[in-house]
Amino acid sequence: MMAYGSMRLARVRPSISDVALRYGAFVTADERRAQWIAAGLYDPASPRAGERLELLDWIAEQGVTLEQMTAACAVGQLIPLVGDLSLRPGLRMTLAEAADATGLALDEIMRIRRASGFADPEPDERVLTEADVAMFDTFRLASKFFSVDELVHFVRVVGGSVRRIAEAAGEMFLRDVEAGLQDDGTELDRAKANVDAVQLVHAATQIFDPLFRTHLELSIQTNRMARAGTDDYSTVPLTVGFVDLNGFTARSGELPAEQLLQLVITFEAAAVDLVSEHGGRLVKLIGDEVMFSTVGPDAACSIASELIERAGEWGSGARGGVAQGPVITSGGDIYGETVNLASRIADIAVPGELLVNDAVADRARQFAFEPAGRRQLKGFADPVRLWSLQVG
Repeated sequence: MMAYGSMRLARVRPSISDVALRYGAFVTADERRAQWIAAGLYDPASPRAGERLELLDWIAEQGVTLEQMTAACAVGQLIPLVGDLSLRPGLRMTLAEAADATGLALDEIMRIRRASGFADPEPDERVLTEADVAMFDTFRLASKFFSVDELVHFVRVVGGSVRRIAEAAGEMFLRDVEAGLQDDGTELDRAKANVDAVQLVHAATQIFDPLFRTHLELSIQTNRMARAGTDDYSTVPLTVGFVDLNGFTARSGELPAEQLLQLVITFEAAAVDLVSEHGGRLVKLIGDEVMFSTVGPDAACSIASELIERAGEWGSGARGGVAQGPVITSGGDIYGETVNLASRIADIAVPGELLVNDAVADRARQFAFEPAGRRQLKGFADPVRLWSLQVG
């Protein structure tokens, strides 16, 4: 959809003839077609000349300049051009202009953009919209209450998360919309369908605000519950779990791409559903492995054991490790010895087995564990006593 990038198109300044073309004030239909022929946009001798002319007339009616059309056509992206430009509408400005508008220093603007996941543009490149400038202004106001380093770290987390959302949306668009339009209808039909799909993006952004507020409310409540009885804000006591699919690397070379993708999607969907059902938090998904946390051990053991059991139903064995203890929280992730312990425990479990540490076995009330002996784990000086729960 954005093979050449709307930002690249935005850098093109309209000429006098382009302005005339945009508004139709000085250029007749014949003159306009002559311009399109000269630019290589239109060939009257082509068998589909009428279809292309219909598309070009419609694109021009949307206020697109001749240079924008030519740039898009050069990379085979003329049909989705209007949709691409409507994704981030409005006038564009340079980083220096945004700095003047917000009162932030240019290096601060660049630092925020880098933390968001964007490369530095050329000094005269017009990459920012009014919405971007409003975001920078919000950063300036927030810096009165929070340290700049903390804010930049927050932006880095948000940028990475939003990038993943954008990648998922882009993949969905290319597979379900753009690919399906390749041989469906005229060029104009496909261009309009592309615009309709992009318009859904504007509506989709409305789901972010209620989701963010609800997740923030839940996060605050969960952290207060986990920290009950302690004033220590450097760590938080949590139960951490890891579950991974056995033999995934070998199967990756054996299964067709479609089946492998379906296995990963099924595994991730089951993990998200189970973690949500038991009031946990999905920390990360890494293809064949899921990491999650809960306040109490029973919920973590329920999630891990049920996910291992479901994996068996898909014909793919799974194993898990759960550990209870203090963790360090930062940027939406969790770190520390307890996390490392849960991961190492999962690594040595056999297919269909859930291994846990002493703290989990002592505190879990809904499960009965069998002694699994003391194990020497990588990164731990002393052997760790473990307990086993056979699943299925």
